[in-house]
Amino acid sequence: MSFQEIDRRRVAAGLTRKAIYERAGVDGETWRRSASSKTEPNTKTLRKLSQALEQLEQEKADGSTV
Repeated sequence: MSFQEIDRRRVAAGLTRKAIYERAGVDGETWRRSASSKTEPNTKTLRKLSQALEQLEQEKADGSTV
């Protein structure tokens, strides 16, 4: 999954950037650089962000607070 897809899904799910990068254990600056297209996150970072997004989406669907 690309960073852009992660961000699109995040917005559609009504999740904050901070919720995603904190759950993923990724520094906020990494998110900011990726969002501004200054850098492309590596595969490991994308995997962490994707997994965090999926977990948060599932929690939201299950009615857990995010």
